[in-house]
Amino acid sequence: MQYAVLYLILGLAVLWLGSELTTRGAITIAKKLRISHMFIGLTVLAIGSDLPELFINVTAALQKLQGIDTSGLITGETVGTVISQTTIILGIIGLFGTVIISKREFLRDGLIMVGAAAVYLLMGLDGQISAMDGMIMVIIYAFYFMTVTREEKITQKIRNNKGFGKMIWATVSLIAGFIFLIYGAKVTVDNAVALASIWGLSQTFIGLLIVGFGTSLPELTICANAVMKKAGSLSIGNLIGSNIFDILFTLGLSSAIAKGFTVNDVLIEFDIPIMIGVSVLAVFLLRTKMKLEKREAVTLMLVYIAYVLAKLGMMTL
Repeated sequence: MQYAVLYLILGLAVLWLGSELTTRGAITIAKKLRISHMFIGLTVLAIGSDLPELFINVTAALQKLQGIDTSGLITGETVGTVISQTTIILGIIGLFGTVIISKREFLRDGLIMVGAAAVYLLMGLDGQISAMDGMIMVIIYAFYFMTVTREEKITQKIRNNKGFGKMIWATVSLIAGFIFLIYGAKVTVDNAVALASIWGLSQTFIGLLIVGFGTSLPELTICANAVMKKAGSLSIGNLIGSNIFDILFTLGLSSAIAKGFTVNDVLIEFDIPIMIGVSVLAVFLLRTKMKLEKREAVTLMLVYIAYVLAKLGMMTL
């Protein structure tokens, strides 16, 4: 048990190093290509920081094909990740930094995040996310990604870029950061799950709270770094983009590979509605002044604490 705690601390340290390299690379790329921090957060950072979730989900999907039922872990992990990122992580970033969103980004990306959460509920009402459901979710994400890329005119900006030297180093920093993030997240989550198993916690509970929060650590460290570097829109873009990617692409792809996952009744009746509710709440709070006030950040953190206490209470019933 003592080794699990030590490796947990090591994993957190590697996560922070990865976030530092990733954030520096992302900011440099945004400056050189003259593209918004929000776009980098929504796409490059969101996908890169979600590689741990993608790795876990695809591995679990392959295990399911071998006869090991991993449905509770995967469906719970996705919900837990979105809830933790939308409440406690966004709250921490808003409390210690400035989180601002433009009206265009609010209308497009914030509402898509809520829509993605609603799609999860609709797809899971029959008690499963089927392979067909998964493919539909991936197609929706592909359409969203192409829309965002087209609106930012990325292809044209890449062609017009002349500073390839700095771009190469920024890209190397970004990739190295992602590697550290993946390794750090794996070490952290593996040892958190080991500790949870020692304490006798259920698979769904581990997925919702331990793995769900643990795989959000790359987003937390990237966002914290972005805020310290006065790049707040990078952080909000990362969180919104990550939530959209988690639900539509990561869960969708793994469901297609596994030929479907069973969705727990408690998830449908309690956790997924909570996920939709906190997504709506976060968007509403951002909408008031197109930024997150300190008291609103505290509200989001309290919502997460209440959710965790509710889950702990349900375990004792």
